Amino acid sequence: MNDVRQPFQTSSHRYSRGSCRVLKPSLPWKVAALSSTGRSKGNENMTIFSRPQPGTLPITLKLLAAILIPSALVSVLAGTSASMGFGMAVGLGMAVTPVSRPRQIAALIVVGAVLGALASWAGATPWAIAALMFFSAVLFAIANQRSAGLLSLAPIMVILFGPGPIDLSWWSAALWILGGGLVGFFITRLLKFQAPTLPVDRRSAWEHGLAVGILCAGVMFWSLTYHVPHGYWIAVTVLMALRPLADQRRETLNGRLIGTFLGAIIALLAVLFLPLWAAVVVAVLCLFTLVWYTMGGAYLMQALSLTPMLLIFASLGDVDRGFELTIERVVFTVVGIAAAVLVALLLRRWASRREAVSD
Repeated sequence: MNDVRQPFQTSSHRYSRGSCRVLKPSLPWKVAALSSTGRSKGNENMTIFSRPQPGTLPITLKLLAAILIPSALVSVLAGTSASMGFGMAVGLGMAVTPVSRPRQIAALIVVGAVLGALASWAGATPWAIAALMFFSAVLFAIANQRSAGLLSLAPIMVILFGPGPIDLSWWSAALWILGGGLVGFFITRLLKFQAPTLPVDRRSAWEHGLAVGILCAGVMFWSLTYHVPHGYWIAVTVLMALRPLADQRRETLNGRLIGTFLGAIIALLAVLFLPLWAAVVVAVLCLFTLVWYTMGGAYLMQALSLTPMLLIFASLGDVDRGFELTIERVVFTVVGIAAAVLVALLLRRWASRREAVSD
C-alpha cells in the first residue's frame, strides 16, 4: 500500500497523518491545487479552483464528528455563544498543537483565553478593542517567527468575543476557550495530524504584524465608533487574506474575493427561493465542503463554502435580513481586499528596498 497519507490543513498549516513525508504548510496560506505528493511547482502552475484532495473524505467525516459532537453538547448545556467560542478554541488548539511542544501549546491556549476574556470584558468599546487588536497582531508577529499563522486566530477571537456574535462574560469566555483548546489538542493527537514549521524571518514578521495591527485596529475603532453594522468583516478579511509570506498573498487575496462573491450569490439564491429547511440543508452541505477543502484544495473553495454557510444561518429564512447581510458581506469584503492589497504593496516595497540595500 502507498504509505503516503493525505494532508490535513487548518487555519495555518497543512498537516499529514501517520508516518509520511513532511509536507510544506499550505491552505489557507495557499490556494493552489495540490497533488497527492505535495505542492505544485511554482506559482505559475497554481490554479484557483481544484477538487478536494483525493482520499480525504474519511478523515473529513471523522473530523466533523470530533468537532460537532462536543460543540453540540456545549450548545445544549450553555447556549450558542458558548458553543461558538468553544469551536473557535478547538481550532486554536488544532492550529498550535502540531508545531509546538506541550508547554508551548498550553501557553498559546492560555494566551487565547486571556485575549478572549479581555475582548468579552471590553465588548464594543472602540479604544479597548482597537488596543486588543494591535496587541494580538504583535503576538501574531512574534508567533510567525516560529511558524507562519501559528496565532492567526488570535485577532479574530478578539473580534468575535468582543463586538462580534459571541456574547459571554469574561470568565466564561476564558473557561470555554481553555476547554476548547484542550479538545483541539486531543483531536489533533488522536487523529495523528502532523505539520512542519514554516518560520517567517524576523523583519518580515514584524513588518507584516505591525502593518496588519495598525490597519485592523483603525478599522475596528472606526466601525465601533460610528456603529457600522458588521464593519468588523473588513478586519476579518484583512486578517484572513493578507498572509505573512509574500509569495502566498496573491492567491489568497484572489480566492477570498472571488469565493466570497460566488458564495454570496449562492446564499442569496437559497434565502430567496428555497424553503427554510432546504436552505439549512445547503448551509450544512457548505459546512461539510468547507472542512473537506481544508484537507486540500483551493482556498477560493473554502471562502465559497464559508460565505453561504454564515449568511444562511445568520438570516434563517428572513429574506430581508438575508439580502442585507449579503450586500454587507460583499461590500466589506471588497473594502477589506482593497485595503489588504495596499498594505501588500507597501510590504513588497519595503522588502524590495531591503533587498536592494543588501545587494
